Amino acid sequence: MTTPNPKANAYTVLIGATGGIGQEIAKQLCANNRPVVLVGRNTQKLTQLHHELAQNYPNLSIQACACDLSIPSSQDELIENLKQLIQPATNDSVNYIDAVIFNAGINDFALLTDQSDDLLEQMMLVNVAYPMQLIKRLLPVLIAQNKPSQIINIGSTFGSIGYPGFSAYSASKFALRGATQALQREYSDTTVRFRYFAPRATKTTMNNDAVVAMNNELKVNMDSPELVAKALVEFLSNKQVNQHLGFPERFFAWLNRVFPSIVGNAIIKDLPTIKRYAQK
Repeated sequence: MTTPNPKANAYTVLIGATGGIGQEIAKQLCANNRPVVLVGRNTQKLTQLHHELAQNYPNLSIQACACDLSIPSSQDELIENLKQLIQPATNDSVNYIDAVIFNAGINDFALLTDQSDDLLEQMMLVNVAYPMQLIKRLLPVLIAQNKPSQIINIGSTFGSIGYPGFSAYSASKFALRGATQALQREYSDTTVRFRYFAPRATKTTMNNDAVVAMNNELKVNMDSPELVAKALVEFLSNKQVNQHLGFPERFFAWLNRVFPSIVGNAIIKDLPTIKRYAQK
């Protein structure tokens, strides 16, 4: 990690900065003059993104730190780098972490019987277990700052609506949403806020050709990564605890909580189409 500028900076730490949505989030953070720490596993992509943003925003403090969340020692190294970053720059000013965005995740569109045990386990690890492990390490650092900060977990519409072909992914995002809610309550007596941001279907490589074709046939809207990133940066500054992007997805997420059978019956009508695209 590079040495920060000798002035106070309120950093946003972006976990999963090199993915399709992650890169757009990084660009939007910089465009909104938010100092940022880019965190990713792919060092080549991370270096390229850091270089591009540093060139475009020469007066903004932009840091980069490689981290493989699957390796505990790599998580520990990230924490140590963040501690160094927020050490007092002078007696009168201090760098601090204003927000941490958990954007890393994986997806797979398939019927459960077509998915390997290894893939099912990996989806739970990447989407739920690794973020929880890093949050556990981050909390003492954020609390010690004694400044308001926030942790934002990036979920999904499928974290509120179980959808065929995405059973494992839905399970992981339901778990992440539940963890976020529990942490909101568990740490409500600290300076750290926990928040949940749920995009709907997005045009990234996480959604393969079969998903895109199915969504087109079913007339399901898909947002651009840029639109999602802009909405997330706006979410950073508002007071909402949770946000679901898009209509009717936002409405159906609410409806599924109170009348799940209505949503279930609507989805089941599309089941032959969903299975046709999901079967491998």
